[in-house]
Amino acid sequence: MSGRNISGLRELHGIGERVAGRLVEHFGSEDAALQAILEGDIASLSEVNGVSHTFALSLARDVRARAEGCAISDFLKTKEALDLYSRLLELIKTFAHTSHARDKLDLFYPFPASRMDLIEERRAFVAEYLELADTFSADTEFLNLLSRVKKLRPVPGNLRVRDRIIISGDRKTLDAARERFQEFLSVQAVEDFSEFVDLARGYSNVIVFDDTYLSFDLPEGIEPELFQDPLKAEFWQILPEVELAFFAKNLDCILACLNIASALRAGGFGFFEELSGVELENLKTALLKVGEDGKPIEGLDSELDRLETALKNLDPVLTSTLNEANQRMNRTLEASSLTLSGQELIKLVSGGMEIKDLLAKELQRVYTGEIEAVKEELSEKLNFQKQEKLMLDSLFSDEISYPLKTEQAQLQLLRQKLNMSLEKSRLSRKRELAKILSTFHQRVERLVREVLDFDLGFSIACFAAQFQLNMPAIISEAGIGFEAGENLFLKARYGEIDPVSYSVGKTSLSPEGLENRVVLLSGVNSGGKTSLLELLAQCVVLGHMGFPVPARKLELGPVEEFYYFGKSKGTLDAGAFETTLKQFSVLSETSGKLVLADELESITEPGASARIIAGILEYLARSEESLGVFVSHLSELILENTWTEIRVDGIEAEGLDSSLELIVNRNPVYNRVARSTPELIVERLLRKTTGKEQEFYAHLKDKFKN
Repeated sequence: MSGRNISGLRELHGIGERVAGRLVEHFGSEDAALQAILEGDIASLSEVNGVSHTFALSLARDVRARAEGCAISDFLKTKEALDLYSRLLELIKTFAHTSHARDKLDLFYPFPASRMDLIEERRAFVAEYLELADTFSADTEFLNLLSRVKKLRPVPGNLRVRDRIIISGDRKTLDAARERFQEFLSVQAVEDFSEFVDLARGYSNVIVFDDTYLSFDLPEGIEPELFQDPLKAEFWQILPEVELAFFAKNLDCILACLNIASALRAGGFGFFEELSGVELENLKTALLKVGEDGKPIEGLDSELDRLETALKNLDPVLTSTLNEANQRMNRTLEASSLTLSGQELIKLVSGGMEIKDLLAKELQRVYTGEIEAVKEELSEKLNFQKQEKLMLDSLFSDEISYPLKTEQAQLQLLRQKLNMSLEKSRLSRKRELAKILSTFHQRVERLVREVLDFDLGFSIACFAAQFQLNMPAIISEAGIGFEAGENLFLKARYGEIDPVSYSVGKTSLSPEGLENRVVLLSGVNSGGKTSLLELLAQCVVLGHMGFPVPARKLELGPVEEFYYFGKSKGTLDAGAFETTLKQFSVLSETSGKLVLADELESITEPGASARIIAGILEYLARSEESLGVFVSHLSELILENTWTEIRVDGIEAEGLDSSLELIVNRNPVYNRVARSTPELIVERLLRKTTGKEQEFYAHLKDKFKN
């Protein structure tokens, strides 16, 4: 497994001797278990006793981080940044159509990173699917097909073929046969021909790999099949049921994958091209002949249907035919009279013939005629072939009997013969179908894996199509700027929202002379400052995942580390305040950082927090590779405490509408401290009241003029 630098399971955190042993037992080898972990096969890992879904995710994340050479914590440096990423991930996962795609996304794949080689690789991966989503993201039939795709299930462990046996007297042959086939059918050793015959009589199909006992005269009903070396025999020949069971168990999933491949080809998209169009249709045709029980569907083979019908109807047809024949014979005998020829009369008088002989001769004629009629009727009603018709000759005794009846031993032999022919036909049909399907087995496994992986990219593209996301332009200098950006969390909740445009740092979207990399964002309460900060964070995280972003146009410069600080719920105690400050100590490093902070001043009293924020901004401004946007209501106080040139932008209310509701322009105005909301609220109260109340509000409004 290239790139992982892991030589064994025990190198992974949380895996001890017991868990390692269970993983090896389940997957067959240590390398196979490691491969499942690297590929993020959470479903298979979770099947292992003692491995929970959460633990399986943890293992896969650990290995992927080693394989990629970076971890999610290398880029997302704060809890709030991780929380925002997790919220984005949950939103994207709602567009996944398979549990496989959801598991892949749960693995933080592709997680945001600062390495441009990874970002470009993921951009190329996602871009391949974006056009596809325009065609299929609203196609309910296609989406339903995808939802039916699951990890292929193995052949049931309890599958056992009980009407077939492998018999041999050769030890080497037996060992080879047991190694390959004993899991599914009996493999028995015999010492002599008598033992061979006794054992063979108990099975409808006997397989041998040597002709030791085939030179003897075998009893009727025993017809062994001779195959080549058990190590070289085709598996579908010996056990077609195993191949059929695999396809039957996964029939719905495989058919869905084939129809997905056909739909994509019809749409002109080049996915899943290993199977040609003709092969796809041939495989579909073969699969439609496989029943849910793994047996070929009835009604598709005339010979098989004939034998099944004959065996099913043998007893009732025989009973009714004999009843009718006995009634006819009875009527014939009652209506018959004995006429003697002259010769017969002379013989009778002279004692050369007895009367009973004459009666027997007449009865024989009637009996023989009815027997022939019965055989003809049976042959016609049961649709017997030549060999089966011949067996009817021995079904009735040559000696006269009345009422007519069958020889039970011969009837049982006929029944066995029909059953043996039926089983041979069934086996022949199974082999024909299994032979066809076996040629597709490995390619079907690959196809299902590819469709599952396809859903990862397609789900991301459906997410992008739903929210009209666009790929960002990667720029070389520190900056982030966008046009018509929409906060995904708000859009997912409310549908339509007001788009926002904004830029920080050196982008083509920044106004001339206002390319500041460190900005204070002021504004009215509920004006959208936190939403804008979230939107910036969403664009940065998605852009560094290689995903499209929620803006009509976006320019994104390199970011090595992303720090996001949400709005504090109150003044912090001394310990929490100290911890928060420690998080900013990394600003002394020169690597490119993006810091987004929402009302950081709430961590302590206003005077002290203004000085602290001013100091943080000064340090952040030292690095030409770093960016910062700080939402604050203390912009003027912060500016008084800093010697660094800090741009202040404002989201402000433009006034009151006719209903005296606030009119807010949610696009920040560059280089302007926003007019405060309290002033407008006081004005609204002033305009809504009269008398003494109005005088009070007028007095308060005058205070804002200074």
